[in-house]
Amino acid sequence: MNPKDVLMKAVHCERDKRLLQSQHYYQLGLELLREFLHIERNSKIAKRYYEHIGQYIQRSKKVDRQIAQLLKTGEFLESIRIHENSEGHSYETMIGKYFDGEVNEIYLEEPYFQQIYQLENFIIFLEMAVKKCPHLKFIKLVTNRVRYDSYFRDLQTNLRARGIELVVDRDNHLHDRKVALNTGIVIKIGRGLHIFKAANSPLSLGIMDYDFRRCLKTDVDIWRSAAKA
Repeated sequence: MNPKDVLMKAVHCERDKRLLQSQHYYQLGLELLREFLHIERNSKIAKRYYEHIGQYIQRSKKVDRQIAQLLKTGEFLESIRIHENSEGHSYETMIGKYFDGEVNEIYLEEPYFQQIYQLENFIIFLEMAVKKCPHLKFIKLVTNRVRYDSYFRDLQTNLRARGIELVVDRDNHLHDRKVALNTGIVIKIGRGLHIFKAANSPLSLGIMDYDFRRCLKTDVDIWRSAAKA
């Protein structure tokens, strides 16, 4: 990949207010540029690139600060209490009203994907988001432990065919759970995406429609980010 092309993508995304995607391309582009400069033997070419790297670093730091503000909670909007074994709390019913045509980026912190049902929960969340957000372009998932790397690659390919880029970053110290939208909505679910109990049997209500699934006890707090408050 050409570092110049990647960094120009970062600039274009920044101008279009797609901050998460811009951050991703700045990080990737700067990494590629440093690798290029490490092996480049032509001093004139290296000097020309060195003259520009500081500019991209500053732009990257500015985007980082904007994202940090977007992820920071500001105005409290509502709280949803989910009782043990209660039903009627599919992602769409619970938080679907915040996913609309204004959403083009989603940030998600979800530490664990150790079991297949956890991956299924993520797919159901993605189905809801893609269906309700026609202009969705970028999803960033930050997670801790993953056992299904090949499945995530399949998901990335499937989403890319719909014009949506999924990036998966690892943070071995991640324990928090959070969903943030570029529109300034920050959703904190105590148990993250994994709030559903197993269906009663392979042929029962709740296999397809998660409004019929019994839930684990948790709280959902919804905020407007400090950047939008």
